[in-house]
Amino acid sequence: MLEVTDAVYRGGYEVYVEFNDGQSGVINFQTELEKDHREIVRELLDPEKFKTMKLAHYTLCWDNGVDFAPEYLYELLKTRQKHVA
Repeated sequence: MLEVTDAVYRGGYEVYVEFNDGQSGVINFQTELEKDHREIVRELLDPEKFKTMKLAHYTLCWDNGVDFAPEYLYELLKTRQKHVA
């Protein structure tokens, strides 16, 4: 089972994440937040609300109730790494 083992807010919409399989890197959530039409997710475009990110239940969670599955975060990380490489 894929799990987020560490997460550190880096500023803006960036979060450094580590997974239990050894993969790690920075995910910038800005594009994902902007293209999501759900009100609760779009609330996180407010930098003060985005900063409330925490690691809970092996994934990223926010005070407003939003969380993203570890598998989704992993895909975001891998996709971003492909575009950088």
